[in-house]
Amino acid sequence: MLFKHHYIHLFNYNNRATKETIQSIILLPEPSDRIISLISHIIAAQEIWFNRTIDKKHDVTPWELYSIDECSEKSDLITERWINFLEHTSDDGLDRVIHYSNTKGDSFENSVKDVLTHVINHSTYHRAQIALLVKEAGGKPAVTDYIVYARSVT
Repeated sequence: MLFKHHYIHLFNYNNRATKETIQSIILLPEPSDRIISLISHIIAAQEIWFNRTIDKKHDVTPWELYSIDECSEKSDLITERWINFLEHTSDDGLDRVIHYSNTKGDSFENSVKDVLTHVINHSTYHRAQIALLVKEAGGKPAVTDYIVYARSVT
């Protein structure tokens, strides 16, 4: 399997896990501001990193606030963008180094592979926080383990 196909697979997993997390939030009587903030942050961060990867200016901040419906729609859209990008990138292109500035204006450089891995891990990290908050609010956290996803698509 080419690396790019592995990343496409991971972005599909990431989107499904995010959408299942959104469903667990929808089932809460009243989701906390922190839960909404975290799910919005997952989506905003993916968009910021995508724009950095393609060297596009962006006006999204890491802590944008979206409605639950917007999060669901935006998750699909940003996943579609990432997958389209990957489908048009060679494995060698994944080694390309991008130069960007963080939200504080500090300059950095990383390979596209590093960014892709970060985006997936970042989303997983915050979905885990949301799962804890959903449970504390009396809800049922989504099952977002990668292995569960892998079993369902093979």
